[in-house]
Amino acid sequence: MPHRVSKSKLVDVFLRDLRRLIISARGRFFTRPKPAEAALVVGLEPDEVESILGGEHFAPNWDMSFEYFGEVLNLRRVEYVADHPDYRWWQVHVRGYHHPAGLELTAHFETDPSESPDAHVDRVGIDIDRGLEELRAVLEENDVEYEEFGPYETRVSSVREEASENRA
Repeated sequence: MPHRVSKSKLVDVFLRDLRRLIISARGRFFTRPKPAEAALVVGLEPDEVESILGGEHFAPNWDMSFEYFGEVLNLRRVEYVADHPDYRWWQVHVRGYHHPAGLELTAHFETDPSESPDAHVDRVGIDIDRGLEELRAVLEENDVEYEEFGPYETRVSSVREEASENRA
């Protein structure tokens, strides 16, 4: 007797493959140059940071968010802000990039794209300082050491300078 595949199984396979296609198109057509932003550099691997942030209710970010060249971590934590006059749902968005000393983490606070897509795309209320403040708090709660860099500091050369100072 021939094996029959259920309609729900076919739908599952179709949706899985469609998701893979969308993610692939995102990487090919919607990857942008990494913006110059203040960052925290930690001496950890992406999976270690993901574990720490995951324990603090951060989750993988929406598959349709823009991807930046070199990005190896993309997490967010959704927050309800009762006292904001226009938008209630916000997120702390953390991105990570390989760095010679471990991982470079950028963060910002912004409107939640699921609840306020237009405001999110228009970058209404984006707050880099608040995002970094919340990321710092999580790292400190978990005893993770970090080094801070301003948006235009040369991260790689400062790590190289430190290495050469250690050799001297």
